[in-house]
Amino acid sequence: MEASRIRGRHRGYLDLTRLTIGEFLGMGGAVLLLISLWLPWFSTDAANPNSIIGSDENPVIGSGESASAWEVFGTLDWVLVAACAAPFILTWIVARGHELTWKPGEVTMLVGMAAFGLILCNGLVLGKPEPGTGVSLDVGWYVALLASIGLMLAGFLRQALHSDVRKPPGVL
Repeated sequence: MEASRIRGRHRGYLDLTRLTIGEFLGMGGAVLLLISLWLPWFSTDAANPNSIIGSDENPVIGSGESASAWEVFGTLDWVLVAACAAPFILTWIVARGHELTWKPGEVTMLVGMAAFGLILCNGLVLGKPEPGTGVSLDVGWYVALLASIGLMLAGFLRQALHSDVRKPPGVL
């Protein structure tokens, strides 16, 4: 009888009833982001023999081929893998009922924003293929961008659903 009363109060090791749509959306976005790393991010034009990614001496991909994030990037792919961990860590923290000094979801939202910025920079701003080179963005880049938006939305939803109303620091 004592054990059932304790279990009813603590609900076991993980209490999945604490999870909201934000955690599930975040985990889905993280899995999608991870999968996108193996999809083609850049493609080259088959009609242009000079359309390569890499150098002439050491091309990563040649004309008429496509390359994934693992083939093109040296560090960004690992940073995005680390970003994929944030929603799973949040889910663990919420299911365990740990006390936080911030609203659950804030870190996931910030990680999603950072991933969005890095993907955008490495596809359009810094790594934008020059016109006429025959190099274009492929489906993996767009999926990664969509997944990072999903991470941002998941973090936003989770913190919006958090019911603890706290005062800013310094307010009595």
